[in-house]
Amino acid sequence: METFNLNTSQNVDLQYQIASLGDRILAYLLDALFIGSYFLFLLLIFSSNLSDLGGWFLLFFIPVIFYHLLFEMVFNGQSPGKMIMRIKVVKTDGSHLTFGACFIRWIFRIIDVSLMAGAIAVLIIIINGKGQRIGDIAASTTVLRIHKKKSMTSSPFMNIEKSYTPHFHQAELLSDKDILVVKEVLEVYRKSPDNKSNHVILLKTREAISKKMAVTSDMTDVQFLYAIVKDYNSIHMREPANV
Repeated sequence: METFNLNTSQNVDLQYQIASLGDRILAYLLDALFIGSYFLFLLLIFSSNLSDLGGWFLLFFIPVIFYHLLFEMVFNGQSPGKMIMRIKVVKTDGSHLTFGACFIRWIFRIIDVSLMAGAIAVLIIIINGKGQRIGDIAASTTVLRIHKKKSMTSSPFMNIEKSYTPHFHQAELLSDKDILVVKEVLEVYRKSPDNKSNHVILLKTREAISKKMAVTSDMTDVQFLYAIVKDYNSIHMREPANV
């Protein structure tokens, strides 16, 4: 399966699986089913007298028109169909998905999906090789798979010993997002410790975190990053999450 290197705010590249064409088509069909069910619901309500719809028809049609735009904006890149298929829209530069990006994707659906029953979108995704239709290219987005199993990276918090003493009190300068990135990098390394590229990612992550905290250490990259995660949890003294 094709992969995509997503650059985080710490300037670290993390590798994710690109949503397959089949996943995207199934997500689209599921969304179409939900929209069709909505129309069926309206027909059942007004079946006795369709004329009651009258001028209200346009109002009832608005949720259909803005279906993908609203869901992807409110639910961080996911429509109901995408949620079921465990895929989501993300910015290719790793930044937060904005309304502008969602709007551009939505506008280009007219070309990508509405015209020729989605054939254009399918063709562009196949040719592009980065999981992008025209709307994604214009909005600088792509669609990635979400891992089904909950990993250690799903929360910035972890269980630590009650007697633990922080090595770096500067860890309080970090954010939950910083710790999530560190944990994900450590998880990637744990799965493939012999992969040279993972050592490079570890080093880059260490350099970014060290610079943000303005600290140096003789610890190895792995020891340093693990210490940062534990220090962050100890300093904030929050209830540990079950991860």
